[in-house]
Amino acid sequence: MDYKPYSMEWTRRRYLAEAIQQYFNTGADHDTIIDDIISILEENIEHHKSNAERFQELLDELNSFSN
Repeated sequence: MDYKPYSMEWTRRRYLAEAIQQYFNTGADHDTIIDDIISILEENIEHHKSNAERFQELLDELNSFSN
């Protein structure tokens, strides 16, 4: 993909390319790469679930004031 240099998309792709290259430069095996990707995604899911629960608690509390 051709992104405008120094755009958010270009920078994001550059960081990803550098991270992938670092795995290969250090001789990481495919299982390590896959495990790291899965772990990062799972951590993000947990983070967002936690935030969603906090938002729901606040919404419930706000709704209790209006009743």
